Amino acid sequence: MLFTLSWLIPALAASVLGESSGSSTFRSDPIIALRKKGISVGRLNAIALGLIDGDGCFCSLACDILASTIGADSVSLLGEETYASSRAKFWSQQQSHETKPKCFVRPADPEEVSITILLARATECPFAIKGSGHTSFKGASNSHGGITIDFVQMKHVVPSTDKKSVAIGPGNTWFDVYTTLETFNLTMAGGRTATVGVSGLTLGGGISFFSGQHGWTCDNIISYEIVLGSGEILTVDSKTDAALFWALRGGGGGNFGVVTQFVASTFEQGPMWGGFLAWEMHSSKTALVDAMVNYAEKGSLKDPKAALIVSFAYVQLYQMWVSSLVVDHLDPQPHGSHPEVFDEIFNVENAFQDTTRTASHSNLTVEVANASPPGLRQSYWTITTRLDKQFALDILTIFQEESNPILNLTSFLPSFIYQIIPVSQLKAMTRNGGNALGIGGGEEPLLLISLSPMWVLGSDDRTVLTWCSNIISRTEALARERGLEHPFIYINYASQFQDPLSSYGAENMARLMEVSRKYDPDGVFQKLSPGYFKFGGAPASWL
Repeated sequence: MLFTLSWLIPALAASVLGESSGSSTFRSDPIIALRKKGISVGRLNAIALGLIDGDGCFCSLACDILASTIGADSVSLLGEETYASSRAKFWSQQQSHETKPKCFVRPADPEEVSITILLARATECPFAIKGSGHTSFKGASNSHGGITIDFVQMKHVVPSTDKKSVAIGPGNTWFDVYTTLETFNLTMAGGRTATVGVSGLTLGGGISFFSGQHGWTCDNIISYEIVLGSGEILTVDSKTDAALFWALRGGGGGNFGVVTQFVASTFEQGPMWGGFLAWEMHSSKTALVDAMVNYAEKGSLKDPKAALIVSFAYVQLYQMWVSSLVVDHLDPQPHGSHPEVFDEIFNVENAFQDTTRTASHSNLTVEVANASPPGLRQSYWTITTRLDKQFALDILTIFQEESNPILNLTSFLPSFIYQIIPVSQLKAMTRNGGNALGIGGGEEPLLLISLSPMWVLGSDDRTVLTWCSNIISRTEALARERGLEHPFIYINYASQFQDPLSSYGAENMARLMEVSRKYDPDGVFQKLSPGYFKFGGAPASWL
């Protein structure tokens, strides 16, 4: 079978003439680029000439060349012990059990990332990027039948000499970052869950315990190191590549290149205060929603050092509806006391759990991580609305109504989560040229709503996903009816059936696509890395 790769004709002409094809600064012929890096391209030329029949799939060849180029110890093939180990290290069952890449590649530096991308292009083999693998849906950061680039070997955390910034490798979790920074009495505005990866959270925005004072994680990035589809390696900041810098701040890195290092602002931080509180839901929900709204409208403005997450769930083990809050404050508190901003919450009677204490930043994120363990089936869905107390109570009723018929699904844990995006965070999003999220500078707090169910049986997928879809649809309809709708869909909480990038607004979407066309003119990340959120709409269709 004659298989003609899309770049073949200009590639062969350029190869004969000894020059690069294409006129764009960031356009390249992968074979020429690989040859310049000293990689043998004989077998790749044979593919292009139709001398090797692979029925259109040459991922095995790409994996073989990678093993011989960057080392067999850095490439795992199906059947190898290291392959099974790599495949197991994803948060959700959908990614670890149902997704089988042709190989895992563990690059040690940006140059090896560049080689991997060029080989994927030369063989037209799809690829995915894994930081910590905390995305829920199949194929998001694990390539079925393709190459999964696993950043497990790129985990440096290096504070600057003046201790005002830190260089972070893309394979780190937030626990890795915080425990390193704490040895210098430092931290940064990063994720709140110890096991979540730096890359995905940061490129999607990133809410932090410190966001009231410092904004979202993406607002605290000073520079990015990124490998483009052309194989070029750039360092990007607000001055060198302002448009790309803006796009990477919330626009999702998978549309522009592969980020191989983040440099973020740091600040001094010792022990802080926080923990979990829990009540029986029916007796506490009205008072807690009251407290949440008051926090959004007054408390968050008065005390930006505070952070709050409000969750409602059904716990099968106890056959009990539960209200669970995460409360945090940047200042340590005397034993048995709490910050004034949370007085209304602590006045709610009959809490059966209170883990609040003064502890390290890293320790508090471990507690959050323990609430969402790996190895289960997972899904995230989200919607944003304007803030209204009665609306928050009414959609909680929708959550219960939709949940009641399926509460006995095997090991099913339905949860419904409220988070406030206060005005202080919206204002912080305008710094350093702003970010791509489309909500910066807002004058009123927003209510970020998310569904995060956990379950164990694949046979229950359709039931659970239908449950999610129904709750989101009914919530959207009620928000429209009451004039509370808002377009923003937070990409880090979005399901594969949602389209967060278009929610950033037509102007921002157009800017993002323009940046993508400039830095990825060959469309490498739209065509060969399709698993996560792209410009063409939701990754999957809901039937």
